[in-house]
Amino acid sequence: MFHVMALRHARQNPQSLAFDSLSQDWTFAQFDHDVMKVSAALDKLREARPKLVGIHCGNLYWHWVFVLSLASLGVASVSLPESSDPSFLRDIQLLEPDMVLSFGGLSLQNTQVLEINEVWLTRVRQAEARPLDVAIDCDTICRYGIAAGTDAERRVLSMSFRQVEMAIMHMIFQDQIMGGITAERPHVLSTIGIVSLTGFIVGCSALCGGSPLNFVSHTDIGILIARKIATVAVVTPSHLAHIIEVLPPGMAPLDTLKLVVTGGKLSSSLREKTLARLTRNVTTAYGTDEVGAIAIGDAASFETEDAVGMALPWITLQVVDDHGVPLPQGEEGIVRVKGSGLLDGYVDIQEKQSRHFAEGWFYPGDRGILESDKKLRITGRIDDLVSLGGEKFDLGVIDDIARTLLGQRDVGSFVSLAEDGRNQLNIVRTSSDDFSAEQLAQALRAYYPTLPPVRVMSVDHMPGPLMDGSIVSGFPRLFSGRKQAVAEERRDKKVSRVMTVRCR
Repeated sequence: MFHVMALRHARQNPQSLAFDSLSQDWTFAQFDHDVMKVSAALDKLREARPKLVGIHCGNLYWHWVFVLSLASLGVASVSLPESSDPSFLRDIQLLEPDMVLSFGGLSLQNTQVLEINEVWLTRVRQAEARPLDVAIDCDTICRYGIAAGTDAERRVLSMSFRQVEMAIMHMIFQDQIMGGITAERPHVLSTIGIVSLTGFIVGCSALCGGSPLNFVSHTDIGILIARKIATVAVVTPSHLAHIIEVLPPGMAPLDTLKLVVTGGKLSSSLREKTLARLTRNVTTAYGTDEVGAIAIGDAASFETEDAVGMALPWITLQVVDDHGVPLPQGEEGIVRVKGSGLLDGYVDIQEKQSRHFAEGWFYPGDRGILESDKKLRITGRIDDLVSLGGEKFDLGVIDDIARTLLGQRDVGSFVSLAEDGRNQLNIVRTSSDDFSAEQLAQALRAYYPTLPPVRVMSVDHMPGPLMDGSIVSGFPRLFSGRKQAVAEERRDKKVSRVMTVRCR
């Protein structure tokens, strides 16, 4: 089982580092000790036979202790975000956990909450406890998560112990494929949180390989990198852009750092800045929670803006037309994949009810081109989902909210590329009348609490429609399929006013 794999290193190398938060370190021996003690304290949970236990804990060390403790009991877990905003409550309703372990306090109307605090942990650590030996079926579900990057609708995914172990093996092997860091056990830093299945697998893979996990805030990433310790950092393009911004002037690229960029498009401008100022060792990873990594590539070798890499050995990758017929190499179509890491489907949704799972294939919702040697280029989306800051947002939903709040029909959103390499969300309207930026921010925040700042632009007239009826054809829209716009703006559109609406 994966929790046994993760703690194997602890018994062989008890004093080696397991977690590093800059201000505090934890050894594998301490981690093993705490997992054993917490498992014993929570053993009675097995009598209730819960289907799912949520973990609400901002302390990432203890969060991982709870994850492995529940796994050692054969109890499925899900990590919940630290905040309790409207999206948190929607996720609770979607996941329906039988119980939530809360470190720091949480009140829920219809879900039992077991509050855990420092006093409880101190008492548990001091209590006598023997290691548990629980027989677990490898096809038992051990982990749940919400897939929020494939569809506008948030869907629940589950992983069995067998599937988690397969995903860990794949991640360790794909790291060996790319190479780049010679240290036996480099530190691992991930900006992909444990809330997602991808972040969970990244952390499990590090622990199973005996690598320390680094816990730092986004603002302290630069400090960690400056220590010049062999590190593999899994980052989104947005987090990478922040790292580039805080680098000291004149810093030479590091040969101790390997970057794995995922969760969005790595623009050519951000890629060039990274290669020149941070490290030459940059890997892109294209994938989803539903299937894991699909294609990886060496960013320094990319010749086109839309290149993402080469399909991994355990992935069968096709580009097909609207009827599912495979297209010849070099032709653009709909991307679909299958492989040993593909999950069974969304929880409580039959395959025939999902447009993403069909006849053993998974459709991420992307359009792409498959070239020779299984090299993949991602050219857009088949829907209006866009990636901003490593998270996905539906432009159609944003359009509807903006139309309601701004009180006019001629409103459209699009994504443009900022100078720092980040994607910028824009809303364009044909009125220069005043509006309440705070009301618009509140409405957007209610649906998308993590939405980055939005730029609202007033123009003299709305661009003409595309053939599919889109009203934003004159503006550049990235990764938008049916509403994708031409890149060159018309010169007869005059922007009379620009306002930035901060949604968080």
